[in-house]
Amino acid sequence: AIIDDTFTVLAAADKAQDASLLDARFEGDAVAVRVAEYAVAKAVSDAPASNLPSEVQGVYVSNAETWPRVLAAVSNPPSDNLTPVVYLWIQDSIQAPYTLRAWAHMIPGATLPAMAGSVDGATQLPLGETGVDPSPRAALENYVEFLRQGADSKLAADFAPDSYAKQLFEARTALAQAAASAGGAYVDTIQPDLTNTYVLSTSDGGALVFAPVQISSSFSVSGATLKVSDRDAPLVQGTIVDKATYLYRDFVVLSVPAPGLNQIPSVAAAEHHL
Repeated sequence: AIIDDTFTVLAAADKAQDASLLDARFEGDAVAVRVAEYAVAKAVSDAPASNLPSEVQGVYVSNAETWPRVLAAVSNPPSDNLTPVVYLWIQDSIQAPYTLRAWAHMIPGATLPAMAGSVDGATQLPLGETGVDPSPRAALENYVEFLRQGADSKLAADFAPDSYAKQLFEARTALAQAAASAGGAYVDTIQPDLTNTYVLSTSDGGALVFAPVQISSSFSVSGATLKVSDRDAPLVQGTIVDKATYLYRDFVVLSVPAPGLNQIPSVAAAEHHL
């Protein structure tokens, strides 16, 4: 009922392009991202909101007896050229409904680890869980530091290659070069949202980390007047003169292997949401 209700609510909101209709089953970053997508879709004819498939191939349930509680799912592929989508719902209290907080497409070639079935449920782990090495918190913080430092970071060897990091690094290089050629500067900051990060155990003793990541990207050229693209224009707040700052609400699903497998953490899914 949770998943079906979510996509019934989404279908109505998508039809009206009205984010206020999401309130019953959406919260947090999921609402903010859809608000931005509707704004762009209304202004740009060929930029529809993300296609979020309602058919799921796997559901991961927490067996926690305290709150907040986690529910996750992975969809069927939305199309031949798009990977499945990983969804995260949270129930904040026994009285509250589960609400969708985030989603991300799987990394091409990535797989999700086997999880406990819905009858037994998966154990909800703390960020500092020591039964895996690195701990979920250490894995996430090291991955974020890798994103900050770039492809040449020594931390690159601690994670499997992934297309999300590659996308961020390529964009950083292109924007930094463009800013420098105009006598300006480019800088980005990347912060994990540890308060809203959740962890589920995998069947083999590993961990699956569901982590919001906030990215701020600023492009500035002193004395110039910057212009944003038609797609970005509906999202502008205030007046852009010689500096434009983009705020992203990303979502990363990080797989930490079980002890003894001689594997390194990998990104199973990630989305770069403006």
